[in-house]
Amino acid sequence: MLVVMRDKYASSGVEIVGIAVDLAAKVSDFSKKEKISYPLLLADAGGLELMRKLGNRAGGLPYTVFLDRRGALVRRKLGALKGSELESILAGMLKE
Repeated sequence: MLVVMRDKYASSGVEIVGIAVDLAAKVSDFSKKEKISYPLLLADAGGLELMRKLGNRAGGLPYTVFLDRRGALVRRKLGALKGSELESILAGMLKE
């Protein structure tokens, strides 16, 4: 779903970036298997602290944050996103 949305909205300046808190080999294998075309950053234990600073006090995954063009936090979601939900959020952000 993230690959599809990135492809759909790339011409509008939307970028999707994944932050993985896992072993590099596992992230690499997953990326190849799922044909991930968006950037994946590998975080060490500091990635968990970053999540907390971005509002994920529960530390659950998946955790998604939406930043505007200035880098300001616009929205966050703990738990899985549905395609229609992601589409609605991105479309709304592009209208602003």
